Amino acid sequence: MIRLNDDHLKKVGRALTEAHRSRQEPSLGADWTVHVMRDIRREANRQGQSMMVLGLEQLVWRTAAVAAVLALVLTGSVLFYPDRDAVELTALLSNEVDVLLPFSE
Repeated sequence: MIRLNDDHLKKVGRALTEAHRSRQEPSLGADWTVHVMRDIRREANRQGQSMMVLGLEQLVWRTAAVAAVLALVLTGSVLFYPDRDAVELTALLSNEVDVLLPFSE
């Protein structure tokens, strides 16, 4: 590994400073920012409308809630019935899911 002394670090610092100062600004038109922001707003409106029309956002949140409840039921049943056979655990879970299904409608 190269050992750096203060003179070498100062040279590197000056070179980086000079490179930063001499860089050129991109040649963009004066109204470029306006066009970019208009496109961003247009895309945001289009995406927001499509999500609302489909009701996809609400479906995603409901699915996440159902998945969280099922995960809690599974975790709770495994914690409360650790000595049970796998067949008994499966029967227990299917009964709990059957009880929850009428509430989801």
